[in-house]
Amino acid sequence: MNKSLILLPGAIIIAGLILAISIYLVRTNGVEAPSIGDVNAIRPVTPSDHLVGNPDAPVVVVTYTNTDCVYCKQFQRTMAQIMTEYGTTGDVAWVYRHFPLVAMFPNSGTHAEATECAASIGGSDMFWQFIDALHVAAPASLQFDPKDYGTLLPRLGLDRTEFEKCLNEGRSVRKVESDLTNGLDIGVRETPYSVILIEGAEPITISGALSYLEMGSVLDAAIKEVVR
Repeated sequence: MNKSLILLPGAIIIAGLILAISIYLVRTNGVEAPSIGDVNAIRPVTPSDHLVGNPDAPVVVVTYTNTDCVYCKQFQRTMAQIMTEYGTTGDVAWVYRHFPLVAMFPNSGTHAEATECAASIGGSDMFWQFIDALHVAAPASLQFDPKDYGTLLPRLGLDRTEFEKCLNEGRSVRKVESDLTNGLDIGVRETPYSVILIEGAEPITISGALSYLEMGSVLDAAIKEVVR
């Protein structure tokens, strides 16, 4: 059982959400969303994950999110700021996992695959740069149209032919499916949703977008609970 569940108004909690988060899986391989979840079913962090900070950090924030929801964009900025401070100490790492909500944000699944294609072509840092570019081009509630990827690629130094080939061939589908399925397994039903893994202690789950100060307070408490 998780130690605590922090709920915020920023979380997307509406009727029919389970349907919304499962459509991507249904479209790709017919998998249906489970009705319940267990945080202990979270997939271990591996080199295949997108991680910022110390891979051996005693506190790891694993966030299930997408590129399109307003609160996801806010929390993305918050965690980027958090990691400029907490990441340098080696105590905290941050992992990004995909959780597209395609019923509410139709392009979120395609964007998730696109970030993976960008990373496969340009390296791990390009994953984050591509997300930042999407958010700059479509801030707040605006939604970026995948047909306009070509306007971003030159600025990022990505080869358009290789990028489009990766996307059209569905090379990233399995990675996105894996993240989404694991999110459903642990009980994610809204975005952003974070699990804070603490060495030697029970995990903490956070549903919604915490502010910088709120997230800092949670992490300070988590660091104190590390059993070394």
